[in-house]
This record gives sequence, C-alpha cells and structure tokens, in this order.
Amino acid sequence: MKNKDRYKLIQELKNTSCIKHFIAKNNKEFKKENFSEYLDRILKEKNLTKAHAIRKSGLEQSYTYHIFSGDRNPSRKKVLALAIALELDIAKTQYLLKLANVGELYIRSQWDCVILHALNKNLNVIETNQLLEELEETEFLE
Repeated sequence: MKNKDRYKLIQELKNTSCIKHFIAKNNKEFKKENFSEYLDRILKEKNLTKAHAIRKSGLEQSYTYHIFSGDRNPSRKKVLALAIALELDIAKTQYLLKLANVGELYIRSQWDCVILHALNKNLNVIETNQLLEELEETEFLE
C-alpha cells in the first residue's frame, strides 16, 4: 500500500478536530525507516544492485557495503555520492541526508548549490566533481 502524499496529510491535519483520531487513522504513515532501510527501498524501487550503486558512486567497495548494512555512518559527501549514483531527485536526496543525520542541502551555500544543480540535471559523480573543480570549490564528492 502506498503512503499518502504529505500535502494530503497536512490538509487532513488542518481539518481534524481530534489529534488522537488523526494519529490513529494515519498510524501507518508514521513508520520511520532508518538510513540503510531507505537505501534498500530505493534499490528495490529502481531495480538496482548495491554493486551497481557502489560502482557509479566511486566509493570504496567494502566501506560502502558497510554503509548499506548500517554498520558505518557515512559522511555527508559519501551520502551525496550515493544519492547521485542512485539518480535521486532533490526531495529524496534531502530525505536521505536527513536520515543520515548529516545536514540537508542549503540553497545559500555555493557548494550545496552545485550539488542541487547536479541532482536536477542528473549529472554523475565525475561530472559533478568536474563542475565543482571548474567553480574552484576545494571539496569534492568522495
């Protein structure tokens, strides 16, 4: 069963007179997944393997398998490399960053702006790093 759109949930919340009823009615909507569960769900949705995502991310293989299993907490740059490798849109990338607890992308940061652009234009990790270099950014995706 597909989750309700968040805007529909917000509208329902605005129109409710009883928060207990709203929560009981929408309890399944509050299921929280962790970072590795979300990555697994994305892989299934996109019919991709971990090996494919790791290869496209450019990350070190054994370390990245530990990220997928939940044994390692990745840096923000590693999370972004995975998001780009998985061709996530901005909203899904922001959610992935939130689950990883590494800070969402911020439009007023030039570096973050480049990453947002890369996500929007479906650039790969190499193209994104090249763009960062062209703009004289000193940090690159790992």
